[in-house]
Amino acid sequence: MNLEKHASPDSVIVIDDLLPQHMDYASRQRNTTIWTGDVYRLVPILRHYRPDLDIRVYDVDMKGFGLVTRLDPSSDVLAGNYGAIEADILAGKWSFPTAAAIRDHMQPRATDLLANDLGIIAARRTAKASKQSDRRAAPALPQRRPRLSVIICAYDMAREAPRTILSATAPYQKGLKEDEYEVIVVDNGSSTPLTYDNLPPNAQIVRAPDPRQSPVFALNWAAREIAKGEILLFAIDGARIFSERLIDETVKAHDRMEDAFVFSLSWHIGPKVQMQSVPEGYGAEIEDGLIRAVRWPDESDGLFGISVLAGSSSNGFFGDITESNSFSISRTLFDRHGGFDERFTSPGGGLANLEIFRRYVTRPDARNVCLLSEGTFHQVHDSVATSGKNRWEAFASEYEAIFGGPYLRPSYHCFYQGKPRAGMVPFILQSLQG
Repeated sequence: MNLEKHASPDSVIVIDDLLPQHMDYASRQRNTTIWTGDVYRLVPILRHYRPDLDIRVYDVDMKGFGLVTRLDPSSDVLAGNYGAIEADILAGKWSFPTAAAIRDHMQPRATDLLANDLGIIAARRTAKASKQSDRRAAPALPQRRPRLSVIICAYDMAREAPRTILSATAPYQKGLKEDEYEVIVVDNGSSTPLTYDNLPPNAQIVRAPDPRQSPVFALNWAAREIAKGEILLFAIDGARIFSERLIDETVKAHDRMEDAFVFSLSWHIGPKVQMQSVPEGYGAEIEDGLIRAVRWPDESDGLFGISVLAGSSSNGFFGDITESNSFSISRTLFDRHGGFDERFTSPGGGLANLEIFRRYVTRPDARNVCLLSEGTFHQVHDSVATSGKNRWEAFASEYEAIFGGPYLRPSYHCFYQGKPRAGMVPFILQSLQG
């Protein structure tokens, strides 16, 4: 609290001893040779009272440490709640029963990411200093903070990404005003930088600062460094066309249920899932013809008639699915339970999207909401998952190496949001029939 008060907004606060290996090390009084104390309790306290701070914990040997950035020296939130915080600490709140539970809350980042993260922090400070030196004296115009940030990752999708951007912005997206949400398209190192003519005011294309073959780094970076919304909607695959009220229904679901994990089902355009149709000759030319034939984007529901449920959504609305290509969480949940696990380094992220879905739908006291009226439609491209090349064995091995066990399909309960549109009726009936 005092460090922040006397620091600049661009300072970095380092907190040591955040990952005790044994609970004996985490006692308030020193009883062992190795001792961390209960410093770790700072993190859940700060994440609760100061979600505006960027807190990253690193899995440094023995005891772990964290970096706190995005400081606000003018904030009096901690001082104003100091008495309540102190009483809660004395009552045992903000503590965990086991060292494993501490790690689960902290979601520590791999140590080898530290140098990259420090580079991003330094670049951000340099960019801010440059803007300040170039800024002309002018009255600041009040800007409305968007409710929701859509974060889409794209790589070499010159054909597919423009349709995705069109579908994620007005006038295609219905129900919300432009200033109520923003769209961030992260170009993850495309050989030819992604462009889009007449990009709407609430949308931007940004280049990932450190492009890698796995999109998880780019998505987390955009969520932490670019997004302004309190709700974060992730689309790991930039080739997915949104249905026309996906963003509006997502916001409604969050308004109705605090700390919700909101998701939609996924479809593949074409007669079969693309892992099967591509080896049989299905491709971009055939798909372009199908999309034209249903008069998309003028007739948005037409996509349901030329698509099938993705394999990950094959259990339908009333069964357990394994991933979603449009899921959303509050920034508070993002800070508490973490974003994409950056240990997934395989092309396309491997099973990263399945892991984050499983983590959120099975968390304690999960509030899961499935959108009955919305979804995404995958366009064919040379993607890792749908190109017809079977990489499951490699992805499963990576998952097992990270977590020490095989990936298991999640089982969960969920609520439903939205009124099914006509195009969805056949799929709902299919779901009811099992």
